[in-house]
Amino acid sequence: MNDYKLIGGFGYMAKATIGRCILGILALFFMGTGLVLMISPSVMLAHTFIGPIDSVGGLSSIRSLWGGTTIAIWAIVLLGAIRSNVDHIMVGFIALMLVLVGRLVGYFIDGSYPEFIPTVVPTIVAAVIMIIACKLMAHTADV
Repeated sequence: MNDYKLIGGFGYMAKATIGRCILGILALFFMGTGLVLMISPSVMLAHTFIGPIDSVGGLSSIRSLWGGTTIAIWAIVLLGAIRSNVDHIMVGFIALMLVLVGRLVGYFIDGSYPEFIPTVVPTIVAAVIMIIACKLMAHTADV
């Protein structure tokens, strides 16, 4: 049997549904990150090693370009998880890979810095989670 029994009496859940749920949770997490960038960019900038931005124009750019783009990308992934559409999910995977490429380009052009590993690991972990969830989603034995 390819199904897993859920704790709490919810019955059986197919691997495909588990994959979709994992992707949905990941998408909601990143959408929340985008929302924080929109509502309180200074809180998020402190965690991304970017100094404080004091101008209204700079804050507006962060809210719109980073926050809005992050929400848009991961809303598409959420839609892909809901509709079981891997093409939509690839948008998030490509975005993660480009974040990783940006970190690596910075590493090779600007040099090493102590926060390099802590900034790269979450991106790699999220990408691996996406790959596992997509593999689970490939199972069409939904109940």
